[in-house]
Amino acid sequence: MEHIIMVTTEQLLARRSELLHALNLDSYEEFRERADAEILTSREWALRNELDSLAYLLGEDDLTS
Repeated sequence: MEHIIMVTTEQLLARRSELLHALNLDSYEEFRERADAEILTSREWALRNELDSLAYLLGEDDLTS
C-alpha cells in the first residue's frame, strides 16, 4: 500500500525559506537567476532539486522552464 504524505502550503513555504536562508538568498527568483546564469555554488547545486521541487508543488513550475 502506498503512503500519502500531506503537506500544507505553509509547510512548503517554510521549508523553502529555510533553504534560501541557509544559502543567504532572499527569494526563489534570486536563486533561479543564479541558476540561469550558471553561477551556483556547490552548496546551491546540492539544493537545486529540492528548491525546484518545492516550486513545482507550490504551482510555480513556470519559473523552472
